[in-house]
This record gives sequence, C-alpha cells and structure tokens, in this order.
Amino acid sequence: MHIAENGHFPRLRQDIWLKPMQGYALVHGHHPSSIGMLHPSHAFFLALCDGRLGGAELAYLYGETYGLAPAEAETEAAGLLGLHEALLASGEGATWGTPAGACRTNRFSPRRFLYPGDDRLLASAAFGQWPVPAGINITLTFQCNFACSYCYQDLSQTGDRRWDLGKCRELIEEAADWGVVFLGLTGGEPTIFKGWLELLEHGLERGMIPVMTSNGSVIGGDRSIAERLAAAGMREMTISLDAGTPALHDAVTGSRGHFPRVLNAIRHLVDAGIRVVVKSVLTPATQHGVDEMIDLLVSLGVAEIGITQMEGGAVGSGANSAPGLSLAERQLVRETVLARRARYAGLCAIHPPKGNGRPWREDEWYPCGGLNMGMSIFPSGEVTVCDKMHGVKDFTYGNVFAAGLKEIWNGEAFAALRARTLDQALVDPDCARCSKLGHCRTACFVDAFNATGSYYAKDPHCGGPFLHDRLCS
Repeated sequence: MHIAENGHFPRLRQDIWLKPMQGYALVHGHHPSSIGMLHPSHAFFLALCDGRLGGAELAYLYGETYGLAPAEAETEAAGLLGLHEALLASGEGATWGTPAGACRTNRFSPRRFLYPGDDRLLASAAFGQWPVPAGINITLTFQCNFACSYCYQDLSQTGDRRWDLGKCRELIEEAADWGVVFLGLTGGEPTIFKGWLELLEHGLERGMIPVMTSNGSVIGGDRSIAERLAAAGMREMTISLDAGTPALHDAVTGSRGHFPRVLNAIRHLVDAGIRVVVKSVLTPATQHGVDEMIDLLVSLGVAEIGITQMEGGAVGSGANSAPGLSLAERQLVRETVLARRARYAGLCAIHPPKGNGRPWREDEWYPCGGLNMGMSIFPSGEVTVCDKMHGVKDFTYGNVFAAGLKEIWNGEAFAALRARTLDQALVDPDCARCSKLGHCRTACFVDAFNATGSYYAKDPHCGGPFLHDRLCS
C-alpha cells in the first residue's frame, strides 16, 4: 500500500476497537483470540483512519504530531498502513473517491493515544507477560443440568462456601477498573448460577465484552432473557448443541426433553438481534446427523457453526475416556461439512472439524493464551491458567479470597510459573531447543498431560521443534 495512491481513504474496520492503556494500547475484535498490544503511536494513526483522510493527509498529521520530516512521515505512514492492513476495511468496506461521512466524528479520538509508549512492556508481552490480562474467565459453578459423557470439566469438584453473586460481581468490578477487555463466564452450565444474567449485564455496563457458552436450556425457557441481554448490549452468544434430533440430544446429553428449549433459545436470541454461534462436539453417536443438524441451524438463523472434535479435559473428566472418531470417519465428516459450507456460503459461516492427523507446521502452532494473557477463576477462589486445570498445584498461582486480581497477576507465584514453562531442564527437550518456546510455552498443557502424564511435555499435536529465528525471553 502506497501513500501516493489517489482517492483512497483508509478506514478502521467497524468490528475493530482501540483502547488506551498505561504505556501501550489495545486493538481487539469481539473475541479473545483477536486482541493485541500496540504502541500508542500506532493506535493514534489507526484512530485517524476513519474514512475521511487520504494517505497524504494521514502522513502529514502523523508527521506533525511526532515531529517527523515529510519524507520520513510518508515512509512511516505507508509502513503503518501495510503493517495494519488487516485492521482496515477493504473491498466494499473501503472508501474510495470521496471522503466518507464528512460530518461524522472519529470512532476513537486520536488524542486519547497521545501518551508515551513503554517499549519494555510491549517487548515482554511477546514472551507471555502482559501487564494486564486480556480477559478473565470465571467458572460460575461446577454444576450442570446435562450429563454429557464427553464433558471436559470435572463436575464432581466443589467450591468455597463464600463463592456467591457478590464475590463474582466484585471480581468483574476489579477487572473492569484494571482495564480487562473480555469477561468469560463458564461452568458447568453458567445459566444455572443464581445471578448469571445480572453479572453479564454488569460486565456490559462496565464496557467489557462477555464471552459465554450455554446449553440453552434456561435461555430457551424464557424469551425475556434474550430481550434483557439485547437491551444490555450483548452482541453474540454461543449455544452448545451436539445433536439434531430430540432422541439423539437426550442420549448424548444424558438429559430428557431439553431439545425444544435449546431450539427456542436460538430462536429467542436471533429474534432479539443477538448473533448466535453454535458449537457442536463431534462424537461417534452424532457423526451421521451433522448435515441435517446444520440444515436445521441455518433455518433458525444461526450465524456461525463450528463442528469440533472432542477435547481433552481436566483430570477426572469424561472427555478423557470418551471414544472418539477414527481419522477416516473425521475425514468423511469434514467432506460433509465442507459441502454444507459451500451450500450456505454468505448465509452462515460453517467450520469443519480440525485435525487431519498431520502434526502442526511451523506456521500453525498455537500458544497457551491462558498463560500469556488470561486468568481462570474457580468457585474455590483458585486462579489458574486454564478452566481445565482446577486443583493442579503447579499451575495454580493465587486465590481471590486471599488477594486481588492485580496482586495475583503481578505476584511471585505467577512469575515462578512463567519461569518454569521456560526452564529447559523441565520442559520437553524438543521444546527446550525450539525457537517458539518463548511464545508458546509448550502450547496446551492439558493435552500434553493427557498424552504423556507431564504438563511440561511437548504438545502432542506439534510437529516441532522449529529451529529458525531463536528468540530469547
């Protein structure tokens, strides 16, 4: 992208937000996987990209603000447009010919990002030490009104008697004050926790983005729940549905008669204007009905469907003993889902199950987001890196009944945990010599444990070690 291009007025995508922080800025979408840290000067530039200024004007304002010579300003502005091209509208979303919205104000005031950047914070974040977590994930309850044999959570666990609505509200308040963007509420089934709806509303009121998956049984029983969520500003909800018929739904969930309620939950949410995503876990029992289930969900107005393989779970969870599909069976399902994706292109985003038996390549590795930029909080008060790791001593680094979130995040226990995941004498030998260790910290600890008995082992899906561009923490 060149500043010299005529008639091009860059505009930040509508689904991208900018947030000022101390010494850096955040850029994020609506999901925890789409968040990153920026130097404030980059956020200032992106805030200017509102469809009203051409490239030359952007370069001029950027250069005047940061004291750059005209040629240097043009070079840097062109570089920023190229670096952040994925954050800018393209195709029909881009503005060409004349400035868009001549009377419209900036979505984000550039002035809010005129503060010094802290290069030390930005550098340390690349190696799993964010100054503020991107999100907190609160397990509201270990209880569930379903009994799915492949559930990744150990529902026999118990919480602290002090765990209640007031404590959860206090955690949300502290997280919002601290600048945390995402609020995850999970379980068990989060909607059977007394006060869950109030917590979602409070998080939205404080400017956080809630992320929640529900089995739909409670939401489908009362249309006003969806209406309250929409009124509070809830934009998206994930519903878990693993079967497309009442009988099969009863069988796989170990429950009776909830299927109509789950469908009603989807209808109520769609009618309220909330984008519905359905996550469906693929099992031997459900593999032959995936096509019909997709047809049903599309007819209900579901915006996105993800067909996923069964995950490895917490110690003691059913997921670790539930039978899975063979590679050949998974491939047949993938072909079915891909055909449905083509049929409903433009109407519903449909994702086939991942996993083709091939190890990750160098451009496919997946770091542990929980260790890098999230906190998982349980009804016991314990804080760990993952909602599958309650009670795992080595990965528990605080308790919210003993300390605040900020104190726990910046505490010695968490620093020691991060150091252990880089300890070449402790992690898998392949990981110890891999160029990506500083970023991924051996990837998924739970999958490694379930495959080898060690949380510090190499992720079983990884094709490393990758030995290029060795990075040091």
